[in-house]
Amino acid sequence: MYDHFILVSSNQDIASRNMAQHLIETYGFKETNQRFEDYPIYKKDRIRLIKTSKNLLFLDEPILDPTAYIFLSHHKSESGIPSLTAHFPGNFSKVAQFGGAPSELAITYPSLHQEYLKQLKNLKNNVLRYSIVTEPMHHGPTSFSKPVLFVEIGSSKEHWQDSDAIETVCEAVMTTVEKGGSSDKISIGFGGNHYSEKFTKLITESNFALGAIMPKYAIINLDKSILNQMITRSIEKVSYAILDWKGIKERGRVISLVEEAGLEIIKL
Repeated sequence: MYDHFILVSSNQDIASRNMAQHLIETYGFKETNQRFEDYPIYKKDRIRLIKTSKNLLFLDEPILDPTAYIFLSHHKSESGIPSLTAHFPGNFSKVAQFGGAPSELAITYPSLHQEYLKQLKNLKNNVLRYSIVTEPMHHGPTSFSKPVLFVEIGSSKEHWQDSDAIETVCEAVMTTVEKGGSSDKISIGFGGNHYSEKFTKLITESNFALGAIMPKYAIINLDKSILNQMITRSIEKVSYAILDWKGIKERGRVISLVEEAGLEIIKL
């Protein structure tokens, strides 16, 4: 039997609402007599689906005890490129404009992240116009006591209502929670742009599972405290640091800190 997961949907979010509705109608989630806020909690086996009226980025942790939370969310970008993304929340800087606490990283579940991206890739023929990509840590919430993984549909209202994207993400989520994640190469990542094709390829085509990812624009915030969070705020033991060799600033400083922390460095 797979672990206990909680799927979280916000009524403020079009994509989130659509994914929750599809899950309820298609996968046999049943309404229970339990409630979260003013909404009934839905359940299928060891998976619960809860709804909130709040913005997911600012949600306080429910009084529940899952293995992990999966937040069903929209993704928005100025480019408007159709994309299916996944990432863990976290704030590398002392600014927390979009939820969470300053300089705080959420707990990660690297192999769950990997399994989800692999499942999306398996379903790529259903969403040919969409890019599938991982993102670095950004925004909140950051203080949950269990891992939080955002799975997102982007990047415009058209995509948030696209039945192909909704069905694909929901299928990938359900297969992921049924299988769970498993990797013997748990890693953190450094460098690259916000949308990293290199890290996505590594995650989906190897056994390296990535938890915390720090992009090149955030390297300025790297210190021992942040690095310690990247390593210790994972439910799986981190042994590797993956460096996007050409896409990293202050490479020497990063290498020095990572080596001091005792991680094996892998050049990408």
